[in-house]
Amino acid sequence: MMSTSKKPLALFILSMVFVVTVLFLATEYKSGRSETAQFVYKETGELLESVADEANRFGNERVGELELIAKYIAVIADDKEELQSFLKEQNRKMPFLAGLGFISPDGVVMAADGSRFSVKERESFERAMTGHITTSELFNFEQDPDLQVTAISVPVSKNGKVIGVLSGVTSLSDIIHRLVSETSLLGTVYLIKNDQVIYTSGEMISGIDTIHESERILKGIADSPSGVILEDEKTAHYLFYKTAWNDWVTAVDSAGHPDMEKMLAKRWHYTFVASSVLLMVIVGYLYILKLERKQHHASRQDDLTQLGNLVGLEEDIDNLYQTKQKPCTIILMNLRGFKTINNWAGYESGDHILVEVGKRLSSKLPERYPPYRIGGGEFAVLLPGDRTRKQAEEITAELCDLIQRPFESVNHETVRMKVYAGIRQVDANSIENASQIIHDVVFACQEARRLTEAPYAFFTEELKRLDSERKLFVKELSAALDRQEFKLVYQPIYSFREDRIVCFESLLRWDSSEFGMVSPLEFISLLEESGMILEVGDWIIQEAAMQISKWRREGYPELYITVNVSVKQLLDETFISRVQHIVSETNASPDSLVFEITESVVVEDRETALLTVTKLNDLGISTALDDFGTGYSSLAILSLLPFQYLKVDRSFLDDLYSRESQAASVLKGIVSIASGLGQVTIMEGVETKAQMELLKELGADRIQGYYISKPVPPNQAFELL
Repeated sequence: MMSTSKKPLALFILSMVFVVTVLFLATEYKSGRSETAQFVYKETGELLESVADEANRFGNERVGELELIAKYIAVIADDKEELQSFLKEQNRKMPFLAGLGFISPDGVVMAADGSRFSVKERESFERAMTGHITTSELFNFEQDPDLQVTAISVPVSKNGKVIGVLSGVTSLSDIIHRLVSETSLLGTVYLIKNDQVIYTSGEMISGIDTIHESERILKGIADSPSGVILEDEKTAHYLFYKTAWNDWVTAVDSAGHPDMEKMLAKRWHYTFVASSVLLMVIVGYLYILKLERKQHHASRQDDLTQLGNLVGLEEDIDNLYQTKQKPCTIILMNLRGFKTINNWAGYESGDHILVEVGKRLSSKLPERYPPYRIGGGEFAVLLPGDRTRKQAEEITAELCDLIQRPFESVNHETVRMKVYAGIRQVDANSIENASQIIHDVVFACQEARRLTEAPYAFFTEELKRLDSERKLFVKELSAALDRQEFKLVYQPIYSFREDRIVCFESLLRWDSSEFGMVSPLEFISLLEESGMILEVGDWIIQEAAMQISKWRREGYPELYITVNVSVKQLLDETFISRVQHIVSETNASPDSLVFEITESVVVEDRETALLTVTKLNDLGISTALDDFGTGYSSLAILSLLPFQYLKVDRSFLDDLYSRESQAASVLKGIVSIASGLGQVTIMEGVETKAQMELLKELGADRIQGYYISKPVPPNQAFELL
């Protein structure tokens, strides 16, 4: 599951990816825009200089040419035909002039094309008649009224007297247009005269736009004859302008420059990339949220049964009574002996039964209140709403009866399961968290295992007090070893054949400073549940090893001690190495120790049990099968593990004298089987002489019980020898 600490981390990483991308693109765009802006600035300036220089050059050259023509006209002015022919020839040679004409003193223009008309620019004409070269303002050309032109007027003098004016009509806009068309420099060129834009190179500019541009440019250049106006720094929009020949103003606008258009396109490209990255970040984060929800759902679900698990149960409990403030009832059911099914019927059968249990519970419960599987054979039910204890117990009894109905295994065998359950009710105002509530119902379930009248226990104040005492008990138990409160007592084992005590069984006792002498029945199971049995078990083996070494040195070289070894000890992967270390440290002979093992070890893990028992035998430590006859399949175990001793449970002796009992026949059969396997039989729980004599008659090898002696401290045990 993606935890709450991972989600902000994912969001941070995705955000950093987006931020780094944006910063990179912004830096790249800014750098590229700066370089492009510098290039546009330089190119626009160069274009302005070219246009202005061309305008000046053109004006000066035209004036010089017209001055030469005027000198010749002064010679032929009286010959009208020759004058007309000359004007026509010169006009042909000078295509850059829109027209060429001679103006007589009375203001009549003789045009090169032969037409006659009155001069339009009187002011310019009259000034030229005074001997000055003048340039007129703009006017509409006679031959082409749509064309605005300027007239260069040069006085024609003869014998020191002005006899007329040579007029060269030119369209500067045509000249500039030709220049712009021929150059590779880019930009929009404006030609301005008398507060009016006469020419623009922008083909897409409409008449309205031209008027608007005229007003904008004329407003910008009003203060100085030349300069640069920064229109928009972001788009490198500059307006260069300069006053040229005859007060013509040339201006170059960088707007629409292809390079800046490319930068603008690149900006949109970068924006698209950044937007795409942002979209990917959002999609990525939404995917993470979806994945987290999926993982969260998976973390709440049991893979095998598809029911809710312990995590889901805890969350639902908290949500129900803490968030919604609703009371509820929790029922925990445990399948008794489920591990036995796994080990003897196979895990496939065990899984099949778990799935079937889940289906049965689901079919019984409302759809909105599905059951949970919270552990191996543990199932839970969460029922919202207030109900009485009786109602809760009735529901629990129904669920237990439902589970205890026969199952059909994958091998088509009939399997019956026993169930014990715990019940815990939660008030709407409860202050406990879900973990504590589940702990309480587990404790109630454990107590139900000890009951006989009903397969369930209700968590009451009494159980709560008992739980508190149990916690204190466990706390004291955990410190017992350090406080040296544990001790070993020894119960002798008598041999019929040798007619003497041949060994002792070591038994653990706890003399608590808090509780006094505590029965093994009360604390041995707690040692195993808490895992302390590993440390305490090592201490027991070490104490027993030191004791038997002492007794052997004191004259009993064939004497040995049996030590009870728990399932957890035997299946621990470091058990053999720890035993070797203890034997080496105490200098005990391996044949002086016998480890007693219960049948449950085979139920837990037969392969590991076989391997460990074999290694113990290889070390020289014998093994005994303890409490024979109480397990799932005792006869099968005899052939599975290489035991040297067989300890028969006292339950056979309890039925020995019953008229209907066949205990004697069974015992005789057990003795015979053990003898055939080369095992020594030890009968437990012998309390009378009659029992001893009967067992001797049945062929038992050894006996153990209160008839010989109760468990006693080491010094008393030595006296028994």
